[in-house]
Amino acid sequence: MEPAASILPLTERARTMREPWGAQTRHRMRPWGITISDLAMNLGVSRQYVWQVLYGKIPVSEQKREEIDATIDRMVNTRRFGSSFGQRLRSARIGAGLTLRQAAARIGYSWVAVERWEKDVCLPKPGVLWHLRHIYGVGEDWLPGGNATHQLAHPALG
Repeated sequence: MEPAASILPLTERARTMREPWGAQTRHRMRPWGITISDLAMNLGVSRQYVWQVLYGKIPVSEQKREEIDATIDRMVNTRRFGSSFGQRLRSARIGAGLTLRQAAARIGYSWVAVERWEKDVCLPKPGVLWHLRHIYGVGEDWLPGGNATHQLAHPALG
């Protein structure tokens, strides 16, 4: 019998057994809206190099894999804890695989409005936040609290 710590849901266990490292890494990046370009910029290498590494076109050392994993972990933590609401909003949209226009069409707003929210120019109404949360497939912890709303409206006071 396996120890409880190593038990994964069947679909997750099956995916990790058959997917190469690059595919697993891409799956870690997607929910956070981390693109190959973002990763390349943080690593200080070209997009082409990162693409070739993640799609298994060139061999990569274990040390380089660890460096890439550590960079992704830092980027995820930045997006989870240290980023503005607009950056989290953009990451969630990209993670859901939607363009500005697609997201706007689903909630009945213009793409310009969605872009303004993502650039921290203004906040969407609470009802719109609820819709965005469900469209993007993110949890309630993703929503800004009362203090976060106040800080966004008045950044100098934060």
